Amino acid sequence: MVTIRAYVPNDLENTVQLWYRTWHRTFPNLQHPQPYHTWKARFHDDLARRGEVWLAELENQIVGFVVVMKEEQEINQLFVDCVYQNQGIGSALVNKAKEICPQRLTLQTLQQNTKACKFYEKHGFNAGKLATNEINGQSNIQYYWLLSHSSRN
Repeated sequence: MVTIRAYVPNDLENTVQLWYRTWHRTFPNLQHPQPYHTWKARFHDDLARRGEVWLAELENQIVGFVVVMKEEQEINQLFVDCVYQNQGIGSALVNKAKEICPQRLTLQTLQQNTKACKFYEKHGFNAGKLATNEINGQSNIQYYWLLSHSSRN
């Protein structure tokens, strides 16, 4: 049974390891321009300070996380360990983000991440404008979700 819980500072190393490992397994043909220690500093100094971070835990192991920037109404990061994908964990994390920002959400994902694009569309997100990812230089696609009176996706 997956548990969604709030991030605490002691979770830093395990969360960043999952983030780094999952990103590189998802994009094996991309060379990310930043080393691990930069990912860790970014998570600690920026994402965990500005955002609400929620973890998905299974048998006391972190298997996914979401970072929600409440003021911007944005999912900044959402990752599920490759081994645990397609088990409802990402859906639970998206639903947590929708609880935090119940009226609207935006996010960006790499355009080539077609699996993530399909996942977000399944959860009621609509594709928007294209842009370039400022960190890795790849093409991004923006998604947005608006609370509909006819359905609560």
